[in-house]
Amino acid sequence: MSMHNIRFDFVCQRHVPLYEHLCNQYLDRTELNISIGAESDPQTSTTRYFIEAFATQAQLEALADDIASDFLLSVWLLNTHIERIDKHCGQRKPLAMSAKSSGLPLYFCQHCQPLFGDNQQPSFGNINLHCEHCMGHEKLSRDEKSLTQADIVLMANRLISHKSLPLPILGLTLWLTPPTSLTDEQAKTPTQTETRQANQYQRPHILICNPNSLNSHFIVNDSQVLALSSIEKPLICVRASSDHPSLLAPLYEIQFAENRLLVILTEVLRQKGIHWLYVSKNSDQQTSHDGVLKAPLRLAMINHQWLPITSLSHGTMPLPSTITCLHDENNYQDGHFAFRAHTTNTSIDWQVSPAEPPATVLENVITDDSSDVSTSITTSLCALNAALLRCDMTKKIRKAQFVKHAAVLYFSQHNASQIVTLDSQSQPELFFEIPKLPLSGYEICHRLSESPQKSLLDKFKQLFPAEYNQLLDLHIQADDGALSQLMAVATLIIGGYSVETAQRVTVTELADKFIALAMAHQGNNAPRIDFPLTKGAAHRGLNWCKTLGTLMSFKLAGETNLAKLAFAFHDSFADYLSHWIEHLDQNIGIKQLVIAGSDFANPVLTERVQIRIGKNFPLVVNPLLDFDGVNIAIGGLYLKQRRG
Repeated sequence: MSMHNIRFDFVCQRHVPLYEHLCNQYLDRTELNISIGAESDPQTSTTRYFIEAFATQAQLEALADDIASDFLLSVWLLNTHIERIDKHCGQRKPLAMSAKSSGLPLYFCQHCQPLFGDNQQPSFGNINLHCEHCMGHEKLSRDEKSLTQADIVLMANRLISHKSLPLPILGLTLWLTPPTSLTDEQAKTPTQTETRQANQYQRPHILICNPNSLNSHFIVNDSQVLALSSIEKPLICVRASSDHPSLLAPLYEIQFAENRLLVILTEVLRQKGIHWLYVSKNSDQQTSHDGVLKAPLRLAMINHQWLPITSLSHGTMPLPSTITCLHDENNYQDGHFAFRAHTTNTSIDWQVSPAEPPATVLENVITDDSSDVSTSITTSLCALNAALLRCDMTKKIRKAQFVKHAAVLYFSQHNASQIVTLDSQSQPELFFEIPKLPLSGYEICHRLSESPQKSLLDKFKQLFPAEYNQLLDLHIQADDGALSQLMAVATLIIGGYSVETAQRVTVTELADKFIALAMAHQGNNAPRIDFPLTKGAAHRGLNWCKTLGTLMSFKLAGETNLAKLAFAFHDSFADYLSHWIEHLDQNIGIKQLVIAGSDFANPVLTERVQIRIGKNFPLVVNPLLDFDGVNIAIGGLYLKQRRG
C-alpha cells in the first residue's frame, strides 16, 4: 500500500482566525502524521496556511473531503491548491492564535446551521443547538439563549402584522417596507420628518431572507455572491434589478443573516413568502462603543480583491520594514469614528471608537510652521504611506527609509480629494485637488452664467425648465465629498432625478443615483466629458463649469441615454487622471501609484481607473488595511513632521 506526502494550501489576503483554529484541530489526527504552518509573504503581505499529511491514497481522499467541508469560505481567501511534496516543513505544535481573535469568531457553521436553520429538520428553531465545531451556542447573549422556536415564530408574525420588528437584543429594527415611509411612527412632528428626509438619506440596508431569489431582485456578480456567503457576512453595495416594482432606491447594501437568531427568523419569513427585509440600526447602538465593533463589514473591490472601506474593528499588523516609523502614536477622526494607532516592538495596533463631537478632521498632526508639508495634504500623505507598508522579518534596515517616486489618488467623502506626489527627495507636492462647489444651486447657476458656459445654461434653462429649477433648489452640505457634489449636480443636469419628487434631495442620494445609472450602462463606449485643469496659486483644480457645460450640451443635443452619460462622466474622468499621471511620471518618475479614499467604494470609478491607469501604473493598496480610516491613522505614524 503506497503512502504519499500531500500539502493543502490556503492563501489569504490577511489573517483568518477560523483557518488557524482548524489547522490546530487537524493536528489531533495523529494517524495521518499531520503538520501545519502559517507563512507570510513579505512582497504581497499574504498569509499561507497549510496542512501536510503522510498517508494512503484512500486516507488522503477522505482528508481532502473533510478539509473542503471544514474550511468555510472567507472573504479574505485568495486561492487554494493541493500538491505532492517530498518532505514536511510544517510544525507539529498548535499555531499561536492572536488573543484579539478570541478563538473561533463564528455564530454558526456548516455543521450546525442546516440543523437549526432548515425548517425540514427536527431541531429547526433550536437557537441553543450545541456545535462542537464552531461553539456558536457559547456566543449567544442571555436574551438570545432564552428564545424558543415559538418565540421566533411570534416575532415573524409580529413583523408581518406591524410591518416592523424592533430587536433590541441585536440593536436593530427589521421592516417590511423602507423605514422612511413609516415616518409617522418614527417622528414626533412633520418638521422632524422633513429634516430627516432632507438630511439623513442613508443607503438602504437589506437582509436577504431567500438567497435563491437574490438574482431576481438584485444585480449581483459571482464574486459578490461568494462574499455574501462568506463567514464574514459583509455588506455588499448593489443596485436593484431594472424596473423592479418595489425596490426603488438607487443603491442597496445587502447582507445574509449573520447570527443564529436572524438565520432562524429569515427562514420562518422565507416560508411565508418574504424574500428580503429592511434593516435600521437603533440610534443608541450606532453611537455606542459595542455598536461600532459589531458594525458589519462594508467592502469594496480593487485589484480583484476585497478591502474594507473603513475598518470598524480593533486590529494589528506586523511592524513594517519598508519605511521608517517616526512616531509612537497617532489619532485620526473622520466625523463618525475615531482611530488610534500605536506601535509596539513588533507590531502596529489600532483601536476604533465612536467619534467625540465636535469632530476635527485630523488631530495631533502638525504644529510646526517650518514643516516641509502643508496641513492640507496631510491626509493624502497618510494614505500614501499606509498603502506602501510591507513587512519582511528577514531584512535588517540600516538607514532611514522614506517613500520616493510615488503618487496617491486620494478621493474621499471626508477629506480633500487630491493627487499628491513624492519626488526623488521624498519632497511632497499637491498636484491637483477637486474643488468644493458653492453650497447652493442658485450660486452654482450664477457661477455658470458668469463663465463661457452662459449660452449653454440659457438654452438649458429654456428647454429644460423643470431640471433647471431642481438645480436652483439644490442645497449642498459643506461636509459632502467634492466628487459627490459634482456628481449630484450632474444628476440633475442630465435629468436623472424625478422632477415629480417633492422632498428636498441630498447630495448623497443624487450621487448614488448617478453611480447606479453608470452601473447600468452596457458596454465600454461613451461620449467624452471635459475635465479641464485650472492653475491656481498653489495647485491645480478643476474647471467644473466646463465639465457641467459638456453634460448640458449632450442633454441639449437630445441624448436621452442617462446611463451612457453617467458612465461617460466616470470613464472620461479616469482618462483625464491617466493623462495627468503620465505627465507626473515624466516629471518625477512614478514607481508606485496608490489609490485610497472612500470614493473608491464607487465600483464604476474604481473599474475605470483600473482600466485607464492600471495597465501602465499598477495600483497599490495595502491588503491588511482599509481604504479610508485606520489607514490614515497608521500612515500618520510615518509622516516626516514634528508634533507639538
